[in-house]
Amino acid sequence: MDQQTIVQDIARRAKAARVSIAELCRRAGIHQDTFHNWKKTERNPNPPGANLHSIGALYRELDKIDAEDAKRLSGRGKAVAA
Repeated sequence: MDQQTIVQDIARRAKAARVSIAELCRRAGIHQDTFHNWKKTERNPNPPGANLHSIGALYRELDKIDAEDAKRLSGRGKAVAA
């Protein structure tokens, strides 16, 4: 995968998980401006390269968020003792 595909994938997964890029970056310990600088735009035709550590941190946080959501959703069907 190239960098732009990875950035788009992270943004897509964050949106699907209903978490903002700002919150995702905060949880991963990455400044949100760093994430946005990785995007290729007309004003930023040659974005700096994203390092594997930062990309990995973002994906790990997305996995944690997915696990938290799955755990929260699985608890909804449980009966509450009176």
